[in-house]
Amino acid sequence: MSLQPWKILQSRYLVKDRWLTLRADKCETAKGQTIDPFYILEKNDWAHVVGFDADDRILIVRQYRHGARDICAEIPCGVIDDEDATPLDAIKRELLEETGCVADHFESLGSVYANPARQTNRVHSFLATNVKLVAEQQLDEMEEIEFEFLDIETVMDLIDSGEFSQSLHISSVFLALRRRGLLDRAYHGNRNPF
Repeated sequence: MSLQPWKILQSRYLVKDRWLTLRADKCETAKGQTIDPFYILEKNDWAHVVGFDADDRILIVRQYRHGARDICAEIPCGVIDDEDATPLDAIKRELLEETGCVADHFESLGSVYANPARQTNRVHSFLATNVKLVAEQQLDEMEEIEFEFLDIETVMDLIDSGEFSQSLHISSVFLALRRRGLLDRAYHGNRNPF
């Protein structure tokens, strides 16, 4: 393969606070073209969990997302904090904090880039089985989260309607359904995936 990474000739931070780290790079492509500035968002990795209860229902959360200015259906997720030893530790913490739930078993579904063109972070996805409620939610002061377990067909209906519209979460759901051999249940009745 003849593709080569760009060279970073210079970097400077434009914003660096608890919410956003924005860097401007001066780059040189493999063909010698200079690009200045090229903006990069530095972010910690994220973790997702697709949690199934004993009846194969998926744990869904709903919360307000200000960028979209909408209440979105999603799966439990969060930033991997510096205090988290591993992505698995992070998602166990987030699952308990956001929903009060724990799981008997966790399995890694791998990781993907959130947006490799402009962001530095990856999303680590996990499958959790036998998820059950054991405690009260432990939400941050800015969080308001509702949650419920929904059957696979209802989750697919939420995706089709646009209520469950976060692309990275949809990716995690499909990875989990594929791992569990449940993709056929996702397309029930006259549903056509194409």
